[in-house]
Amino acid sequence: MKFFLALALLTAFGISAGAAQGTDPDINGYIARIDIGEGEQVRAEIPSLLSKYPNNPGVLYLQGLVTADGGEAVRIYQSIVDNFPRSEWADDALYKVYQFYYALGLYRTAELKMEQLRKEYPSSKHLKVASEPETKNLAEERVPPPPPPVQDTVAQPVQEPVTPPALRFALQVGAFTAQVNAEKQKQFFEQLGYPVEVLNKVKDNRALFLVWVGTYKTYEEAKAGGVEIKKKYSVASIVISR
Repeated sequence: MKFFLALALLTAFGISAGAAQGTDPDINGYIARIDIGEGEQVRAEIPSLLSKYPNNPGVLYLQGLVTADGGEAVRIYQSIVDNFPRSEWADDALYKVYQFYYALGLYRTAELKMEQLRKEYPSSKHLKVASEPETKNLAEERVPPPPPPVQDTVAQPVQEPVTPPALRFALQVGAFTAQVNAEKQKQFFEQLGYPVEVLNKVKDNRALFLVWVGTYKTYEEAKAGGVEIKKKYSVASIVISR
C-alpha cells in the first residue's frame, strides 16, 4: 500500500518510477505539465532536476522550454545539438533554434539550421511542418510571409550581389533584454581583441540586443571559432549568417 502511495505522489509531480530509481526523468510528463499551464511549477523544479541529472539533454530541453529570455533559451537548445546530437531531444532543440532565428527575421541563419535538421535528422517530425510553403527556400526570400515583420527587422536585399561578401559569418555570444548587459559582453570580447558588434532586434514588441563576435568566411571556420571561445572563456555561441 505504501509503495502505491509513493508511486502516486511521484506521478503527481511528473517524476516516473524509473527516475526515482536513478534512471532518466519523465521529460514527457514535465512537458505535459507545461502544456496544461504548470510552466512556473516546472521552472521551480529545474534546479533540482539539473542537480540530480547533470548533463541530461532532456532536462536541458525542459530548462530551455521554461526560460523566459529567448536568447538564453536558444543557447541552451544549441548546447543540446552540439553536445548531445544523438539524443532524442536533439532535433526538437534544433527546430527551436530555427524558430528563434526565423522569428527574428534572420532568414539565412534560420535556413542553415533547417538544412542541418534535414541532413542530420531526416525522420524528425518537425520536417513535416518545415515542408509547408511558407518555410521553403528561406535563404531566397526577400519578404517574409504574413504576419508582416516588425519595422526594425533586417530586410533582405532585392538582388544577390554579383560578388559574395568576403566575410559572411559571425558568432552570436549573447542575446540580452538589457542593453547594458550586451555592452558588458561586447567590452569583454573587445578587450580580448575580437571584433564585436551589438545589434538591436525586436521580437513580439520586445527589444533584444544581440552580441556578434568575429568575422568568418565559412560556416566551418565560424564553428571552429565557437569551439575555441567555449574552451578558452566558457562562453557558448551560435553561428549566424550575416
